[in-house]
Amino acid sequence: MRRVIAVVLALLLVFAGTPRTSAAAQATGSITGAATTTAGQPLGGHVVRVRSVRTGETVATATTSAAGSFVVSNLVPVSYVVEIVDGAGRLVGASAIATVVAGGTASATVTAPSKQLVGGIASAALITILVAAGAAATAGIVVAATGDEASPSD
Repeated sequence: MRRVIAVVLALLLVFAGTPRTSAAAQATGSITGAATTTAGQPLGGHVVRVRSVRTGETVATATTSAAGSFVVSNLVPVSYVVEIVDGAGRLVGASAIATVVAGGTASATVTAPSKQLVGGIASAALITILVAAGAAATAGIVVAATGDEASPSD
């Protein structure tokens, strides 16, 4: 009798330690997409981070191809945001929310601001010139309206 009880207990311990898998636990999906600049240039070789919308945690990473495309598989069916990170670890763009369903493939597009030259002038230089021009125009309007060219500090 003791031997039977020992065998039954041993079997219970063996089966209790065996992980259970269900169809729901194995049902995953994927996200596929592309990362480009606003000028349409692919963002090749960038890190892809998949972040859970619910928890805010990064759940998977990948790397974009030379053409800027990416595929991230084995994702639990929930909503995610895809982030693209450059080589220095800076976030350069993020997608809209992509919802993964079991056995399905969600699509995500990430568009990062372009760093290319605009009319031969870098974007930051162009912004500086536009701000300076706006300030000069505002000063001209104030002088024209008041007729006073003197500085307020005089």
